[in-house]
Amino acid sequence: MTIELRPKPEGSDPIWILHVDDEPAHLEITRIYLKREAKDDFEIVSVPSARKALEKLETDDFDVIVSDYKMPKMNGLEFLCAVKKSEKYANIPFVLFTSMSEPEVVDEALNKGAERYVAKSGSPATQCNQLALAIRGLFT
Repeated sequence: MTIELRPKPEGSDPIWILHVDDEPAHLEITRIYLKREAKDDFEIVSVPSARKALEKLETDDFDVIVSDYKMPKMNGLEFLCAVKKSEKYANIPFVLFTSMSEPEVVDEALNKGAERYVAKSGSPATQCNQLALAIRGLFT
């Protein structure tokens, strides 16, 4: 079931999203479906690792971070902790977008400062619809 997103007010800026996932196919599929869901309301910058994301955060401004959990070298929770410890970008909302649905992972992410958790389950269209709703919910 797809839920229709309310459009942003006329003339408002797009929401800038930093999307982190070590799987290139997931980055591309998510970008395609999010753009389809949100039209011009989202601008998405995709990076393949938490380390690259931290570099991007030093040079660019983002409205929200969307991160996978299972990534090599620095997983999504370690990345979340690094983000929340930084004075520069600790206030950027963080969404954990992952197939890890174990309650302890979800609880730990929320306890460490993630604003939302979205499960990668079902079709890519369904996943990205839920992700778009979670992102939009952060700003309404």
